[in-house]
Amino acid sequence: LPLVTKALQNIFDLHDGELVLEPTRPLPTVPVPEKAFLQVQIIAQPPVLAGFMRTQYALLLDGQRVGLWTGFFKARLFKEVWMTGKISSRHTSLDQVKLIRKKVDVINYRTGVWEGKPDHTLQLTQGLGAGMVLQPRHVRRTPVILRNQTVTGIYRLKALRIELRDLLALEEGAPGDIIRLRNSKSFKVIRGRIIDSRIVQLGL
Repeated sequence: LPLVTKALQNIFDLHDGELVLEPTRPLPTVPVPEKAFLQVQIIAQPPVLAGFMRTQYALLLDGQRVGLWTGFFKARLFKEVWMTGKISSRHTSLDQVKLIRKKVDVINYRTGVWEGKPDHTLQLTQGLGAGMVLQPRHVRRTPVILRNQTVTGIYRLKALRIELRDLLALEEGAPGDIIRLRNSKSFKVIRGRIIDSRIVQLGL
């Protein structure tokens, strides 16, 4: 069982988590010499890492195959994750959210877990209860420009710098995001990349 576990852990490249397998059917008993070199070779791996998996594997004894079996396993994947320590409101900056590190089974989190570093540039996208694991959909960069905010657009061409004032932001976004803007005079909709809370770069 440890050899099958290690082989699957390597195939799925699970360097930041610990895979634990529990056979749902008895594994075969194979007599081997005391000093033999044993290896497990995965012949047919599961298509995805899941709570229940079937895999075909071979046992190699000093490099020679001695058997081929199909194993059925209940699987768990333990990782250290960020978890909320108390109820947290939507749009709360992550540096203000009480977060704890805890090792939990994450194998059923299909979209993965959030693995960033909490700071003031990030916020929650929704309210979360205590004891919830942070997932990518729970976190976004904190917007510095909000919808319906007036900003200045900057257009640069070599040494030439043109400013368009009173552009209306039609979307919110963080630095680096591209958003739509409306020219308050021509009503033309243009696009720009956010530089900071007041400036948007035009001419993309």
